[in-house]
Amino acid sequence: MQYSNHTKWFRVGLLLALIFVVAGVWLGGGTASPAQAAPSLQSGDPTATPEPVLIDAVLAVSIDHHDIEILQRTFESPQDVTKACLSCHEDAAAEIQHTTHWTWEFVNETTGQTLGKKTLVNNFCININSNEPRCTSCHVGYGWTDDTFDFNVQENVDCLVCHDTTGTYVKIPTGAGMPANELSELTEIAQAVGVSSRDTCGTCHFYGGGGDEVKHGDLDSSLINPDFDLDVHMDGEGLDFTCTTCHETTDHEIPGSRYSMDLSQWNGCESCHHDDPHSFDVLNSHTDRVSCETCHIPEYARGDIATKMTWDWSTAGQFNEDGSNIVTLDEDGNIIYYSLKGDFTWEEYVVPEYVWFNGDVSYTLLEDTIDPTQIVSINRFNGSVDDQISKIWPVKRFVAIQPYDSVNNTFVVPHLFGKDDTAYWVNFDWSKAIQTGMDYLDLPYSGEYDFVETEMYWPITHMVAPAEQALTCEQCHVDEGGRLDFIALGYTEEETYRLTHFPPTVSLENMENVPITSPSYCAQCHSTDLSDHQIEEMVVELTAQLTNQQAEREQPLSDAEILHQAESMAALLIERGGQYELWQNSLHGEAGVGCVSCHTLDETGDHPLEPYSVEKGAEVCGACHLNEYHDWEQSAHANPGGGKNQIACVDCHQPHDQGLRTAESNAIVCQNCHHDESMDMAHSTHGINEGMSCIDCHKNTEHNTGHVFNVESDTCILCHGETIHTDSKIAMVVGGAVVEPQPAAEDEVPYGAVFGIPSWVMILAGVVLGAALSWVLFGREPGADHPENQDNEEK
Repeated sequence: MQYSNHTKWFRVGLLLALIFVVAGVWLGGGTASPAQAAPSLQSGDPTATPEPVLIDAVLAVSIDHHDIEILQRTFESPQDVTKACLSCHEDAAAEIQHTTHWTWEFVNETTGQTLGKKTLVNNFCININSNEPRCTSCHVGYGWTDDTFDFNVQENVDCLVCHDTTGTYVKIPTGAGMPANELSELTEIAQAVGVSSRDTCGTCHFYGGGGDEVKHGDLDSSLINPDFDLDVHMDGEGLDFTCTTCHETTDHEIPGSRYSMDLSQWNGCESCHHDDPHSFDVLNSHTDRVSCETCHIPEYARGDIATKMTWDWSTAGQFNEDGSNIVTLDEDGNIIYYSLKGDFTWEEYVVPEYVWFNGDVSYTLLEDTIDPTQIVSINRFNGSVDDQISKIWPVKRFVAIQPYDSVNNTFVVPHLFGKDDTAYWVNFDWSKAIQTGMDYLDLPYSGEYDFVETEMYWPITHMVAPAEQALTCEQCHVDEGGRLDFIALGYTEEETYRLTHFPPTVSLENMENVPITSPSYCAQCHSTDLSDHQIEEMVVELTAQLTNQQAEREQPLSDAEILHQAESMAALLIERGGQYELWQNSLHGEAGVGCVSCHTLDETGDHPLEPYSVEKGAEVCGACHLNEYHDWEQSAHANPGGGKNQIACVDCHQPHDQGLRTAESNAIVCQNCHHDESMDMAHSTHGINEGMSCIDCHKNTEHNTGHVFNVESDTCILCHGETIHTDSKIAMVVGGAVVEPQPAAEDEVPYGAVFGIPSWVMILAGVVLGAALSWVLFGREPGADHPENQDNEEK
């Protein structure tokens, strides 16, 4: 079929129209929505690829057990599941049986004590002996009902309690470790086993002591899926650490025990973070004596679940008039009285107590004699201020009132749980319950009991807060209201004074009637208000110090030379006096920042005898002004011309009164160096109309302290936030003339616009242009060159 040139031009016109239409749609489509992230596979998704974990320093992925032949059946008992596991994992049970999780015993090689749940007294439910079926619901085994339990039977190891991934495996609370699941359910659970998780570990560790968050203070069900604010490491949307990320397991042996923290086996935070993790030496200097947890876990029980703080067994055994148990709740739903157990108190967001700790813990054992006239410590965190490996640790202090043998002055073990008539929770007779429990252990009991107040300490190591919530210097180093009781920690009064006057200062030699470390020591020389007597004393003091240095001189001075040098030094001090008065009225003076916080003494702690220049680097100020120093490091001031001649803090700030330095007639400190720029600023729109200066733009930000000196993304918004993209009310200066603002056209570019032209306009223009071009090119209706129309014309 032949077409004329008119037809070809018509096709060109349509093509141009199509181009305009496509351009309008494509260019005017606005900002495309970001593609949705692929949905993450949930733990319950059977198609999910298991996350790799580090096991014995090898990256391992749990395999899918659904198709393993030996698991394709209904098991006759929980022990049969273990036998199936051992058919492949031959050494697993033997490994478990050598761990504290199985034996509930731990021998502290340092103290020689045999510890563990099997032997220790606590001030919660007191002791497991004669109460096994209730307590051993948290044992990694089956059937520990009494002292006849055989710890050598491998099939009694419970694999599922640690390796269940379905979240459906549950133990009977009073069933000696036996599962509550139907046997038919064990097949599905066994086929879905995987690596342990926060959920599986938490099955026991979150609920110790009879409920969620009862014991530890930093372990509860809120850590199953915590956010970043609750724990920066276990954050479910972030690092998502599991328990074994830190408690790295070898042959089923899990390091990190509250019985003894052997630093040769487990270094805690230092396993990942080196011993100088901070940017400032002043903070890193703390790491030798202060644990990371002290600053980075400012509170415990932060997951909106209260932790039990006290327990009074002496009030148990009260009932309603009808004989039913009394259960009293507080306003948050926590039980504060229960007939079976007595009174409780609970707290959330608790500030820890702090103790010295060197890794070893000593316990008061059943056979130990106690002093009931004092609060009895069930455990003691060993360490002291004089022990150089000790660190200050945060702890939860739990207080209880519990029964003891009032004749032998020893702890007792009451038989609490059971259906027999000697169990306290059956007959509420302390005498019978204690006698039965002590007979069970073959321990002496006088037959007389009373109640004693006890305390127990629990280390706080979880619920690590974000860095910005870490403790600040002022929360500890203050005269009143600080977190640390330095006297109780073993510091002397002199050391305590130094540590509680922020920032801490080094001590000076005593002078008569002048408190040590006091700036008034310095004022005896560095002041304008000196009497003749004080000047004479100054000369005598300087003469004595110069004389003491005679032995160090190659050519000793004569007495006359020493006196002359002392008088010259005194005269120089008087000439340069007044620093003390400047300091006294400054922000540093009001805050108690002493002279020696900035002026470094010599190695012996003595004042240098010759005039000396103070270290003027920004690091001196940065020791306290951490955020400002960090920002300054990123600024051009920290690295001018390749790092030479840094513009440090004292180049802008007067050291003694913290005022800004201004040279000659300069109005602001910036003019000292940036004179031309400041003049340009003064003649700009901002300078003329608003009277603004350099710092109004170069330090006006909420993103940092302003010491980066950049114009930040929020700088303009902080002033123009309400008028941005609308009519400006500020006149502009152009060529020295003030130009008033004109009414603005619509500033906002409509959604889907190209170069300010809405996309629908471009599409319409494309259609019109295409049609018009066709009309012009062949002067008639489109389609006139169609063969049928040509035939009609010829006719």
